[in-house]
Amino acid sequence: MLAVNHPEPPSAPNYAVLNTSIQETLCAIDRFEWQASDDLRVMRDNHRYKDGGHKSFEDYCEKELTKYGGYRRVRDLLATKKVVDTLPDQLKDKITKPSQTRPLLRLVED
Repeated sequence: MLAVNHPEPPSAPNYAVLNTSIQETLCAIDRFEWQASDDLRVMRDNHRYKDGGHKSFEDYCEKELTKYGGYRRVRDLLATKKVVDTLPDQLKDKITKPSQTRPLLRLVED
């Protein structure tokens, strides 16, 4: 019988490595989400969407950003950013998702 050498399957990373990787990835997503919020605000406020032939910011979001959630996701990101920007520093880290800012949005707008 012919002996076949099978390579050892790689072992799964341990808890600490996985946990660190997950936390670093989520932190990077948060940073990029805030960056996207800032860029979206510039796009909207400076009407740069017109340079791409879009009639409105909503039209731009629906046509260019559909696979990322379209206008609804953009609206949530911008609302979240607006709320977080008005919070005291000790509360900013407590906001982890847009849904947490919805009850606060009315207070910010008033």
